[in-house]
Amino acid sequence: MTLPLMSVPEIRTVVDVWASVTEELSAQYPWVQIFENKGAMMGCSNPHPHCQVWASSFLPDIAQREERSQRAYQNENGKPLLMEYGHQELLRKERLVLTSEHWLVLVPFWAVWPFQTLLLPRRHVQRLPELTSAERDDLALIMKKLLTKYDNLFETSFPYTMGWHGAPTGSEAEATWDHWQLHAHYYPPLLRSATVRKFMVGYEMLAQAQRDLTPEQMSSSCSGLSRVLVAVATALVSASSSCPQAWGPPGVQYGQPGRSMTLCCPGVTSGAPVSWFRDGETRLLQGSDSEPGRELVLALADRTDEGTYICRTLDGALGGMVTLQLGYPPARPVVSCRAADYENFSCTWSPSQVSGLPTRYLTSYRKKTVPGADGQRVSPSTGPWPCPQDPPGATRCVVHGAEFWSQYRINVTEVNPLGTSTRLLDVSLQSILRPDPPQGLRVESVPGYPRRLHASWMYPASWPRQPHFLLKFRLQYRPVQHPAWSMVEPAGLEEVITDAVAGLPHAVRVSARDFLDAGTWSAWSPEAWGTPSTGPLPKEIPAGGKLYMQPEENPQADSPAPPRPSLLPDPRPLDHRDPLEQMAVLASLGIFSFLGLVAGALALGLWLRLKPDGKDGPQKPGFLAPMIPVDKLPGETKKSVF
Repeated sequence: MTLPLMSVPEIRTVVDVWASVTEELSAQYPWVQIFENKGAMMGCSNPHPHCQVWASSFLPDIAQREERSQRAYQNENGKPLLMEYGHQELLRKERLVLTSEHWLVLVPFWAVWPFQTLLLPRRHVQRLPELTSAERDDLALIMKKLLTKYDNLFETSFPYTMGWHGAPTGSEAEATWDHWQLHAHYYPPLLRSATVRKFMVGYEMLAQAQRDLTPEQMSSSCSGLSRVLVAVATALVSASSSCPQAWGPPGVQYGQPGRSMTLCCPGVTSGAPVSWFRDGETRLLQGSDSEPGRELVLALADRTDEGTYICRTLDGALGGMVTLQLGYPPARPVVSCRAADYENFSCTWSPSQVSGLPTRYLTSYRKKTVPGADGQRVSPSTGPWPCPQDPPGATRCVVHGAEFWSQYRINVTEVNPLGTSTRLLDVSLQSILRPDPPQGLRVESVPGYPRRLHASWMYPASWPRQPHFLLKFRLQYRPVQHPAWSMVEPAGLEEVITDAVAGLPHAVRVSARDFLDAGTWSAWSPEAWGTPSTGPLPKEIPAGGKLYMQPEENPQADSPAPPRPSLLPDPRPLDHRDPLEQMAVLASLGIFSFLGLVAGALALGLWLRLKPDGKDGPQKPGFLAPMIPVDKLPGETKKSVF
């Protein structure tokens, strides 16, 4: 789990460890460097998130340059350089990414790396251990917001290198460092997409770094994601505050089993002493004689702590009521997408685990660019755009007007009072295309043919009716109570089944797929039933362009009327001749003809061989005479053949 996926209290723990390690090492070393490399692109060999701490007995080169610059500005202007710079950026509002009560994030005007940012405290602070508890809470929150923006920028786990710079320590700590201001640098390498990065090579390495994006463009790209993060930020504020009440109905607070919970009395001012009771109980939970204040702390809350709590002021007046509900932070949702045609697709999702808390989902999508293609920079033409949920609040969103040859990235973020979790899914219409089942399936008997059924159907209504968007079909059928299906692939919108079981009802169903095999087969259509005809072959007589059935002579009164074909618009006579039967007849005739010719040739040869010549003298070898004369054979007595 990376920092943007951690809860704000968990990130606050990381901040406390940073401060503790800095304080411990600063007693001996003049420079303590805390940094984090995230992602394989930044050379991170261990996939799990972790920071590193290097302590040195000297000031590194970059620290020396920052020391000289900040000292020179302080000597000339009488104020810390970065404090004044942060103030100017707040006034201009051109390169700001995030601001909070205690911190601000901006793109420095000297930035050369794409989406490089600078994290500054608003108060003059020289080192991490000097941060107050409120500043540390606020730092954890603004870091989560910033890193979530990074992840949403290209909808990937955003790689970066970050690190803290503070005033020198160790033997240098006794010197005057008022010109120093604590700050953190973020250096992400990605330039245009999740796979295209900036390389600092050539002229940039040998002469001067070049900017692919201006600082103002980088700031606007990050700030433009704010609409997706509004609900996320609300959840983060709720999860990180001591009295989270930003979700659900008034007076409801949320927590996680096994964690400490702080309940706040909503009807009194901060710090006013109150007494706490469980609803329906008179036992005092916490009052002015133990720990005065408006808060009730529940250590390691469990399910037995859920319920309604009442707080009263010292004079017995009702201060308010709080309902505690416990649950779990969201997990990454399960997302799947499907396209029923070439122009639109929909995505559905479900929670991978039940949180037990009120939950909502933020959905967006963007068009992915092909690596190496021109115009690959972040632009409004590639998104991200909201994926509208249809209907609002449903677990389904629809993308209209998609491009068949493009790829899209779907972002589904699950949000509840304890945090957020995001699932990113890459899709292309070619792979998720799955038409709706065919419609209007009808199965009819073929009069006079007890082993035939005629099935017909229509294209699904959702499929575009352009002639170049074609579907192919497969048809399955089986007799009643027969477990196995037989299958054929028709060439059009109808099929004649020629091997049905006479007298038994048959179930028939059809499915469809793109004619060029894009995507997958549709679901099967609802089954239609039909029974082969048991009556004799009718006489079909055209009369005025219409068909009518001529009944048999002397019909029996007790026999049921033969089944009549359905009268569809523009009826066409069915061709009762089976092409397979015709082919079989032709093949049989050909075989018999060949065998007859062979037999005739053999008979003629035998007749010519056995026919007496009627002349004296030696006879010529006949048609079947041996090639070697008998008198030439070794060891044989010369004799006449006949």
